[in-house]
Amino acid sequence: MESRVAEQKKQLRGELLRLRRETPRQQKQAIDRQICQHVINSPEYRQAQTIFAYWSTDEEIDTHAILANARQRGKRVCVPKCLKGHRMIARQICSEADLTEQTFGIPEPGEQCPEIAPEEIDLCLVPALACDASGIRLGYGGGFYDRFLPQTAACRMVLCAQERFLQQVPAEQHDMHCDCVVTENEVMRVYEK
Repeated sequence: MESRVAEQKKQLRGELLRLRRETPRQQKQAIDRQICQHVINSPEYRQAQTIFAYWSTDEEIDTHAILANARQRGKRVCVPKCLKGHRMIARQICSEADLTEQTFGIPEPGEQCPEIAPEEIDLCLVPALACDASGIRLGYGGGFYDRFLPQTAACRMVLCAQERFLQQVPAEQHDMHCDCVVTENEVMRVYEK
């Protein structure tokens, strides 16, 4: 039997996915550009040597420009590889050509890409359907990030459009807090490291 909070999250996911799909393309691109600039200009990003980031789908906040910028600056870039048991690992990529596999229709690094230990990561860019000022995010319900993030001391930076920045996201005990929330309007530092 689902808990009341789990049911709230499930219902909210449906509403937010619909809202995200309905965002006009030009508006979404403008939001993505602003969020990208905030990330690239942040001290957390500038100081990071190893960045772990999701490879964005068309509807998510676009990370492709951030990943390209990181590679140009000589940073080590790694992206998730999903495993059984709703777990994931970080694998290093040098270009989009390294993305040779797919899970959930999302390109992933192939076996030829070296695994990066979580303790070597300096910055994690985390996807969200929504988040709040306490750094709680609403993901897609698989728990991949809630299992991965406790393994690393890296700064956790969640990327979220302002229209999906909520007063409060329903949370369960296992939900991980993020350190920074980046919207098109600002970078909010929830927990100073």
